[in-house]
Amino acid sequence: MNNTFYNVVILDKSGSMSSIRKQAIDGVNETFGSIRSSQKKHPDMKQLVTLVAFCGCEQKVIYENTPIDEVKDITQNDYQPCCMTPLYDTIGNVCSRLHNQVKGDATASVAVTIITDGYENASREFSGKAIKALIEAYKEDGWMFAYIGADHDVEAVAFSLAIDNHMSFDKTEEGTGIMFSKVSECMASFCDELSDAYDSCDCDDDEGYIEKKKRASKNFFSL
Repeated sequence: MNNTFYNVVILDKSGSMSSIRKQAIDGVNETFGSIRSSQKKHPDMKQLVTLVAFCGCEQKVIYENTPIDEVKDITQNDYQPCCMTPLYDTIGNVCSRLHNQVKGDATASVAVTIITDGYENASREFSGKAIKALIEAYKEDGWMFAYIGADHDVEAVAFSLAIDNHMSFDKTEEGTGIMFSKVSECMASFCDELSDAYDSCDCDDDEGYIEKKKRASKNFFSL
């Protein structure tokens, strides 16, 4: 079996995120640091990073399936908030591209973390119903989805999209820092859990590994 972990971060860069721009940048870089630590702790688990920052102007692919050793910290030039929130289109496009690359590989581990401070308001390609169906299908392969938000009903949105893991944060300097620290901590624990699950499975036991991934993925914030 292969042992590759796909860390996917979908980060809102709509205009309302301007007030926590610096904290968002610092938080993403903290997450990168956690992934680097996991790579050192589990050298046989290849850590790849995808980071997409989105607004109505663009879905900016900063990294896509990039080995963590090649990932550099982002700067203000990489993250410039503006305009609207095409949340569904971004989730649909990013996840569909990755699924096309990993489908058939039952051992690929995927964690999708979505961070936004508001409701969907600008998508044209995907509806909420389509995204829910996509997420439900990918969860059957053991994908983990986490929805993290501020200034809206985070639990309701997560439920509407069939996302098991959700967390609200205060859109302040302190609140944003606490949120990203929690994400980094949970990602490290999640990697530990999947590494242990991988090591405990037989070489040809793809179904057993998927079931272990599914159980861990439902409890991302409480591992």
